Amino acid sequence: MRCQQAGFRKVLRLTASLQSACSILAPARAAGFPAAGIVDPRLLAPWAERLRGLRSSGFLDHERFDGLEWGWILEPERWAPHAAILVCCFPCAPGGPDDLSSPGDPHTLIAPFARTHYYRTAVRLLGDAARRIEGDLGLEHGAVRPFSNSRIPEKPLLAASGLAAYGRNGLAIAPGLGSHFVIAGAVIPVATEKLLTSPVEPAASPCGSCTRCMDSCPAGAIVEPGRVDPGRCLQGMAGMPVELPPAVMEKWGTRLYGCQDCQAACPSNRGVSAAAPPGGQPGPSVSIRRLLSMDAAAVKSWFRGTAIGMSWISGEALLRNALIAAGNRGDKALQGDVARFLNHTDPVLRHTARWAAERL
Repeated sequence: MRCQQAGFRKVLRLTASLQSACSILAPARAAGFPAAGIVDPRLLAPWAERLRGLRSSGFLDHERFDGLEWGWILEPERWAPHAAILVCCFPCAPGGPDDLSSPGDPHTLIAPFARTHYYRTAVRLLGDAARRIEGDLGLEHGAVRPFSNSRIPEKPLLAASGLAAYGRNGLAIAPGLGSHFVIAGAVIPVATEKLLTSPVEPAASPCGSCTRCMDSCPAGAIVEPGRVDPGRCLQGMAGMPVELPPAVMEKWGTRLYGCQDCQAACPSNRGVSAAAPPGGQPGPSVSIRRLLSMDAAAVKSWFRGTAIGMSWISGEALLRNALIAAGNRGDKALQGDVARFLNHTDPVLRHTARWAAERL
């Protein structure tokens, strides 16, 4: 009888746990996230070990990693008894034309993930779901805190949820979504153990022996499977106002912001079922002539409120990118626009303009 009672109590605890988990996952999925999961801190150990190794090797000293709250990964035991982490995938698969150029008005291109402010949309949708989660769990209003593109290292948390696995290009790959999604999540003040009674199974890597992403990277930035050198990655350099060598500018193509060559080559991104919401600003491309008619402050103002308006993306860097795109377009209609920067006070813009002018 005692064994039966103990078993019954275990079933009741498991049922309550599943109900609590459903109270979190169901609102997220109803809000428009095709994939949602709860982080199991027991699965963070390998990511913590990897991060410690990268830190000791100096790989994480790059300025883009400064200020991130690594404690969520390196010290999960500190938050697991006090908070659960909900992680979700919001689709941003490309759709429609990639280049809106017209005769006499060549454009510079924007990667699909930055064509609209998916991060802000994801936080707004999770905010709606958070209010329902608070009601279902009996929490105070505002207790659930959504995040996206935040200081919290989001990819390791997503991998620990079992929703996705790291690909050779260092990006998270989820079934049915490929890598065409942004990560969003929420901190919920409920002990993780109350929601998860057994470890989540980690997702298996879909890569196998495939190296297409590594082979397609124009800058050879994928230095080993799963590890990207941000100092060589075109995406990593897109927001930094530094002088680029001619060899890099030649590989830059007509990009303004973002590089997704490794994603375009990835078989997991073929036939992705969840498409991004239509519309949004700044769109797939913008006029080079319009950009080069502005100064850096005006460029930042123009992109304010978009994914390219983030504080760490320099207006000078965007002007440099537009000048590189002009040189690679090879359209003589842009000669006058480039000439405005030949004697610019900014040495990076002056250097880039002279390179572009020679190509025109």
